[in-house]
Amino acid sequence: MIIVILAYQIKQIMRTKNVMKFFLVLCMGISTVACAQEKQDHLMSNETFKEVIETNKVQLLDVRTEKEFNEGTIEYAKNIDVLQDNFLEEANKLDKSQPLYIFCKSGKRSAKARNMLLEQGFEKVYELKEGYSKWNTTSVEN
Repeated sequence: MIIVILAYQIKQIMRTKNVMKFFLVLCMGISTVACAQEKQDHLMSNETFKEVIETNKVQLLDVRTEKEFNEGTIEYAKNIDVLQDNFLEEANKLDKSQPLYIFCKSGKRSAKARNMLLEQGFEKVYELKEGYSKWNTTSVEN
């Protein structure tokens, strides 16, 4: 929709031969499109997530509840429930300069946790796309 509006505006501007106006609209359009496309490079597929945690020494964080954690998790994951008041206090004990790989059940809580962790100064926080429920149905290892 934005592109259609921009194309129309550009066509109108070109008719009047107002080059400055053209470049202004063009710049606004580019910045609008760039802002609208949020990068998702922090989300990892099951395959990529599994490969990374198996081939590297990583910080692996399960942000689900203790009950969910006890029902099954990814091997070597540490459990800090993002919904608990002490989440940031416990998370701040982790190494902020090292990559942190996090997951929850479906991806919603890990997204919330990721934002909180980035605000606390963690440099690289990666999420398991679609969470543990998807991992548990497609992975042989839990």
